[in-house]
Amino acid sequence: MKKLYLALPFCALLLQGCGVTMTRYEPNFQNVQQLKQNAPMQPLRETQVNADSGQGSLMVRLNPISSPEGSVPLHIQTAINDELRQAGLLDPRADRQLQVQLVKSQLTAGMSSGHGEVAARFTLRKGDQVLYETTKDVQRDWDSSFFGPIAIPAAANNYNPMVQDLLKSLYSDPQFTQALK
Repeated sequence: MKKLYLALPFCALLLQGCGVTMTRYEPNFQNVQQLKQNAPMQPLRETQVNADSGQGSLMVRLNPISSPEGSVPLHIQTAINDELRQAGLLDPRADRQLQVQLVKSQLTAGMSSGHGEVAARFTLRKGDQVLYETTKDVQRDWDSSFFGPIAIPAAANNYNPMVQDLLKSLYSDPQFTQALK
């Protein structure tokens, strides 16, 4: 019976792991080119990203996944602003601003597969006027593991590709590019 009690913490450790910091989002070349190919477009002030209640942080198997930016909304905000900057579309004096509301941000790591989803509402404003508003949603599946020290970093490593796909779906939306003309 004592051996069973000694084995329980070890089994819990195998299933869990520890907190992980995801890598910094690197601007995606194709996303930047997507923006540049629709030039000329009006510049934007820096994007602001907020999150619905409970969507501002990530947990996988009760372990926190943190961002080098400090929070998930700031992670996405930095990603968008970096890509807009590389496309030459950021100007602090611009009269247009993209506001983003993170409505879903989750990662799960099952015993053999992982799943993630990111959804955000994008609102492009010129002063009080709404020029564009939509919600974009992306999902991703990947191979996972029974072992937490493998499964949790795998989940964290799949977050940036989801952010990349989310931004790609925004930049390739003809209504978005038309609103920036």
